Amino acid sequence: MTGHAVASTRRVEEFRIADRARDSILAALDAEVSGLRPMIARSWYRSRAAGVDGSANRGLFDDGRVDEHTLGAAEPHLRILDEMASDLGGYVSLTAPNGALIHPSFLRADDSFPEGYSLLEENCGSNGEGLALEEGRGVWLAPEEHFREDMRGNWCFGSLIRDPFHNRVRAVVGLTIPEARVSQIDPGSTLLMLEGVSSRIEQDIATRTSSKERALLDEYLMVTRRRGDTPIIAMDGKNSLMNAAATSRLQENDLAIVEGYAKSVMSSGRSSTANVTLHGLGSAELTLTAVQLSGASVGAIVTVRPRVEQRHLRRSAGVAREETPVQESFALAQLRQRLVGASHEFEATLALAARAVEQSRSVVVIGEAGTGKRRLAGAIAALRGSSVFVDARNRSSSLPLTEELGQALGASPDTLVIGHADELSQLDGIEIVRTLGGHPTSTVILTAHRSTPTTIRIAEFSGAVELEIAPLRNRREDIPLLAQAFAADLGEKTLSRKMLSALMNADWERNVQQLRSIVINALERSRGGEATMDDLPSSFQRVASMGRLSRLEEAEYSELSSALREAKGNRRLAASMLQIGRSTLYRRMDFFRSRGLDL
Repeated sequence: MTGHAVASTRRVEEFRIADRARDSILAALDAEVSGLRPMIARSWYRSRAAGVDGSANRGLFDDGRVDEHTLGAAEPHLRILDEMASDLGGYVSLTAPNGALIHPSFLRADDSFPEGYSLLEENCGSNGEGLALEEGRGVWLAPEEHFREDMRGNWCFGSLIRDPFHNRVRAVVGLTIPEARVSQIDPGSTLLMLEGVSSRIEQDIATRTSSKERALLDEYLMVTRRRGDTPIIAMDGKNSLMNAAATSRLQENDLAIVEGYAKSVMSSGRSSTANVTLHGLGSAELTLTAVQLSGASVGAIVTVRPRVEQRHLRRSAGVAREETPVQESFALAQLRQRLVGASHEFEATLALAARAVEQSRSVVVIGEAGTGKRRLAGAIAALRGSSVFVDARNRSSSLPLTEELGQALGASPDTLVIGHADELSQLDGIEIVRTLGGHPTSTVILTAHRSTPTTIRIAEFSGAVELEIAPLRNRREDIPLLAQAFAADLGEKTLSRKMLSALMNADWERNVQQLRSIVINALERSRGGEATMDDLPSSFQRVASMGRLSRLEEAEYSELSSALREAKGNRRLAASMLQIGRSTLYRRMDFFRSRGLDL
């Protein structure tokens, strides 16, 4: 018998042994099996206990993320490895620390395993990446060692890429080689080669870490040592570091929310706190600490603490008892149907507005332009009955304001709404108070950008409660809800996950009004059933890209732009004016252009 025939016979027997072991485990979780490597036996028991079917694909997906710093270090090494795998009919994969498969542009993708596919053992059984994450080390699986039948036929290898400064997993490199193309393989040597690739990637991560990044890293490590069980995120505008608590408990949209608040700290250089509502944790408090890096650069360390809702207790006969939860009032429920939001600030404003409705109180709504003051005023007025709206800025009547108000109140509306009330003069305020005095049955709602002596005078006279609407930058978790509501109003189209993340990361100078305009524009530009990043207006993409620059990079971009304008596009002259080499000029121009900025 030839050597090839002997090997083939041995492989058939190995499959038979594996099939008997798998059948035993499927029949009884406590079954004793033999003929399997101990690591594989452990994996099969875990897979069976998690309810993985031996023959069916559960097809579970999750949001996965590998930071840009790791992707940049991994790209050159994985490109070479992927070319080698292609020659053997196989492929290289990259998996996020939570087990979700990602498809970076520099790797060929296997269509049978889409982006986001969860390779955790508990979801799809034994495989290279899931087993590596479970065992915490590099692993290999022979074709018969996969728990699921449909995943057999491949040699699979998984190797962890660890943070060179902190013992956490940044990503998992997977290598899959079909047995049909490679009949004989030395799995130990192949795994050693793959771990060598991971090691070189880790070395590149360490080498690429600049002094600025090291300063951020040192601060991050100090905080994580003190609060290792609390989600901690460090950001410098380009790179981010997250501890295990952050990667396991925060979802992708949560990270976009956190990044938006962190960007404000990096821009201002001042530490702050924020109350937010996250998908992964619910109500939480962000403590954002500004970290001085090299030059004028500022980073941010974000500590995410879940907010424990206070339980209201009452005492009866000396025994503390938990109160029955108070049912949501009719007014609050009605306001929820008319308004969109979920942030801590939104909920606080909504609760106060509902109380004002229940008590028939007049209201002053304060907020920046475009925050939705008119919409909130309209929702409150609608719950009270009839209403009349008068705009102090854009007058629709040629009558003096006081006469217009007198006519409006002559119809005895339940509510008088005055928009842009901060533009009223003090004389207007005196006349309005006099007019309201003649119609005591009407409540008044003022909308204003800020309080003025006139709005204060009217509010005091009418006994109004003040409601403040926070700008979108202070309630970023409301952004995807609002954007999706605008999309639903227009029809069946949806917004991509990446687009929603980009929207949450923007600073929305004109708030909801601007968000609505951008979303509608993107939906009208999109050709398919989903609007994507490419559908966003180029003007918005440039502004969003500029927002991702550090203060030092913004200054550099300004200098480059000015020099090129003064040199009328002559790059040699511009480089001379800036006292830098032409290659440096070209490199920095490419850097800013890659972020969508014009030069």
